[in-house]
Amino acid sequence: MNTVTANDAKQNFGKVIDQALQGPVSVTKHGRPSVVITSNAEYQELIALKRELLTGEVRKGFESLDRGERSPRSAEQIAEDVLRKHSGSA
Repeated sequence: MNTVTANDAKQNFGKVIDQALQGPVSVTKHGRPSVVITSNAEYQELIALKRELLTGEVRKGFESLDRGERSPRSAEQIAEDVLRKHSGSA
């Protein structure tokens, strides 16, 4: 993955866009990773993958309920766990 500073990205945004069409570009700010610029096609693929993973988790939950299993956790706790689990994947 190409990496550029925020200042370089600002000064050469057209070039960074061209790079992002070839693959994700990491932008650093104060020496630390800040954001990733990617093509719309790549972004749409990531969103579709995230939706697929979350749908699978919901499906597992319904199957668990159909088997009569119950969770001591609240819906909010489960949702937080699912989001935390998949936030690094997408």
